[in-house]
Amino acid sequence: MRQVLLVLALLAGLAQAGSGAVRVRSPGGWVQGHAEEDVLVFKGIPYAHAERWRAPVRVDAWEGLLRATEAGPICPQKGSITVRLGRLAGRYLPPADEDCLNLNVWVPTEDPPAGGWPVMVFVHGGSYTGGSGSEPIYDGARLARRGFVVVTFNYRLGPFGFLALPALAAEDPQGGTGNYGLLDQVAAFEWVRRQIAGFGGDPGNVTAFGESAGAMSICTLLASPPARGIFDRAVLESGGCNFAYTPEEAYAHARGFAERVGCALDDLACWRALPAERLVALVPSETDFEKVPFKPVLDGYVLEEPPERALAAGRAAAVPLFVGTTADEYRLDVTAPKDPAKSTWAGVEALIREKEGDRAERVIRHYRARFDRALDAYYAYMGERILICPTYRAGRLAARHAPVYGYRFAYASPLWPELGSMHGMELPFVFGTRATWPFWAFFASAEVQEQSAPLARAVQQAWTVFARGEAPRAGWVPAPRLGSGWLLHFDLRWGWRADDWAERCAFWGAREPMADR
Repeated sequence: MRQVLLVLALLAGLAQAGSGAVRVRSPGGWVQGHAEEDVLVFKGIPYAHAERWRAPVRVDAWEGLLRATEAGPICPQKGSITVRLGRLAGRYLPPADEDCLNLNVWVPTEDPPAGGWPVMVFVHGGSYTGGSGSEPIYDGARLARRGFVVVTFNYRLGPFGFLALPALAAEDPQGGTGNYGLLDQVAAFEWVRRQIAGFGGDPGNVTAFGESAGAMSICTLLASPPARGIFDRAVLESGGCNFAYTPEEAYAHARGFAERVGCALDDLACWRALPAERLVALVPSETDFEKVPFKPVLDGYVLEEPPERALAAGRAAAVPLFVGTTADEYRLDVTAPKDPAKSTWAGVEALIREKEGDRAERVIRHYRARFDRALDAYYAYMGERILICPTYRAGRLAARHAPVYGYRFAYASPLWPELGSMHGMELPFVFGTRATWPFWAFFASAEVQEQSAPLARAVQQAWTVFARGEAPRAGWVPAPRLGSGWLLHFDLRWGWRADDWAERCAFWGAREPMADR
């Protein structure tokens, strides 16, 4: 492999970094980062350039020394929950800019093994409308200390990443539209394949891992022809690949957005002249993920068919997967207990009738039989419908063609018991960022930090063992194959547990979204 040249010295102009500077020689040129204790960090490296509603232009090389000591611009957005909390605290993310396609790399300080360190590339969530790879909760240092090169990155969001217009399809050389954010993700993984050897990483051993819309993105990319071969295995945390709009659906959302924007659908000059801030301000503030207008599109290029169909038929990339969810995904909805539409049977039944159409009464009977409280039925219905069952369904379909392992994450903070093991609760354990805002609120006592530390080690072991190319395991406990009747269960104690999701999701098995489109 290419030898990694590390020059540890204080360089002029880097004193403000407060740490020793470091240079590496990548295939694209020299990159300067800095050392943080026993990890080398490079931030804000451009992997591609973004021009509004065009495919990313990849960055292969640069002139002179590329200074990568601070996070680059985030992509324009209203913000994910964690981004908004960070801004509320007046800290931690740089300004937004449309040319936001940059990434961060964490590298062990030791000499890499023969062939290089295995590589883990994280795709952030945020409902396809918010988030950034530079959020401190995704700091890769602790994973890097386990002997990995860790990469996080930005991709275009909301209308910048997922607006589909017939006029955009007409001008695109490939005839595609609406998947600019997915093309950004492909470009980031391709950059890793080309450049990561310069950082000591093994370009032939790349694991994708992502949460929520990040997991959905990875799952969707399994079925994307332009994405074939960009990673070797994947971890799907709370996200399947059933959310992709048909062109007709995407264009209908575009018509609604055009009314807000004031541009004709075919007037691309008008669309491109709009200030980014105005486009962001006009994005609907939608809390129901199913109604978010900006998601991947079956455009005939990036996505030729529904991803679930491709998984089932063996036309998707057949790579090993490790898939799972939290136990209480939708308890993230903190407004629900005081909202009659979510906490009373009349409200929950009305919601189900709105979403389920002809099969609504059957769904109502199913959740009435399982729960005494309407609020618990709401949490289960929304979590199983949107996150839990699509994740496991994707895993079951993929398991026909490649090894797939399953987990369930059930830890609930004793400081916030009402939130249970909500959506995203595994993230501070995966990254070891339990003391990082805003996750710190769940572990804000020495006792809770101490009690949860062994679980953090077990989770990181499972993720990293899998990223080395083995079956995931926590301690001596291997993860069972999905479909075996067991899951790897994570709580203060961990081990095998009967796969109760299989029975719950069997109810949704006949409802394969997008399967016949």
